[in-house]
Amino acid sequence: MATDNNSKDEQQLVDFSYVEDLAGGKPEYMKQVLTIFMDNTFPGVDELEKLIKNKADFEPISKQAHFLKSSVGIIKIKDMHDTFKAIEMLGKEKENREEIERLLEIVLETFEKAKPIIKARMKKK
Repeated sequence: MATDNNSKDEQQLVDFSYVEDLAGGKPEYMKQVLTIFMDNTFPGVDELEKLIKNKADFEPISKQAHFLKSSVGIIKIKDMHDTFKAIEMLGKEKENREEIERLLEIVLETFEKAKPIIKARMKKK
């Protein structure tokens, strides 16, 4: 029974439907897209964390959030598109660093939970 709950939680956290449609039932294509996502998005999140924690100017923070927002449009991780959009907008407005830091914590926590789900999906045939 716990497996069912974990599976349901995973489905609610990461939505692969868009990339599944793109892959058209081809597991190798799916794996390739997920690999690109992992190779680019997770280091991108690390970069965003460095920018925010090192009190970088708002513009690079906004640009990095914009880049990440695009990535989570393909592999949909729950609430991340809106969270990156909020960070991007706050960066453009050059205000509320505390809110940006709060949103970063949500991003880090969510991506930590999503990582094993995506890795497991990469191993599916």
